[in-house]
Amino acid sequence: MKDACKRQLAAYARSQCIQGGDDMEDIEQRVLAVCHDRDHGSRWIVREAVSIMHDLTSDTTSPAEESMQRLHITAQKMEQAHPAMAALARAVRRILKTPGGPAEIATETSHLLQEIDQATEHIAAYARPMLKGTLMTHSMSGTVLDVIVACKAQIEHVIVLEGRPRYEGRNMAQLIARQRGIAVTLITDAEADIFVPQCHALVVGADTVLANGDVINKAGTSLLAWAAHGHNVPFYVLCETLKFSPRDWNGDLEQLEEKEAEEVMDQPIEGVKVRNFYFDRTPSHLVTNLITDQGIIRPGEVKRLISSW
Repeated sequence: MKDACKRQLAAYARSQCIQGGDDMEDIEQRVLAVCHDRDHGSRWIVREAVSIMHDLTSDTTSPAEESMQRLHITAQKMEQAHPAMAALARAVRRILKTPGGPAEIATETSHLLQEIDQATEHIAAYARPMLKGTLMTHSMSGTVLDVIVACKAQIEHVIVLEGRPRYEGRNMAQLIARQRGIAVTLITDAEADIFVPQCHALVVGADTVLANGDVINKAGTSLLAWAAHGHNVPFYVLCETLKFSPRDWNGDLEQLEEKEAEEVMDQPIEGVKVRNFYFDRTPSHLVTNLITDQGIIRPGEVKRLISSW
């Protein structure tokens, strides 16, 4: 968002009682950071959002009614800021449906934070037999990063797409390069097809897995999946089942979050319209497997799994 929008959101938060001393001011800044974040993966955003909700309900200096009001307003703002992230929506709804007051919700948020932290360990355990040699990944995913680190003894080389327009992949490449023994190559998004044949597997994260197994993730993921399909290279999605959504794809491009054209081209060209969608949809038939905290799941099994919850 533009600076003016940030000021409006801050003013709105203050008008709705998200204030009250240094602690509340700090929380307000954290809420703004979550709402405007475009550089982290969805796991970081969800974890930080849950942490904020935990801190709001752990505040014993405020009346319970006031804490609950702050919680609902803050949760709604964060969820609305990231409509493509099923995990954030599910986390918010789970927390807001918790019976009781602030103390009970603080306990529930603690449990959820623990689940989020442990999920990557489970994903890494399930992914380990399939991740070896040379891998390719796209943009920035905290889950993918942690799994690569956990499996680094068997991974020799990771090729990272830079992730235009904000180049989050550069940060991903730098973080992987800190692991001794893993060679890292950074390439432009458009070069992916050149390097796919060198890879044992392609691994990406997910912002949302739809009920039919389609994956919503960083724009460019679908093209990468098509390249993997064309070269007969496995394409794995590493994600928590918290990211599974009961929704199906309906063709609504608003789900893909279009952002400012200035991120792509700061100087406009007369007669040229710039589009800047942050996410795309990868069809389920291009996904080899979803590697999750609950095991290896075929895309066609997602709907059945969701219906059992």
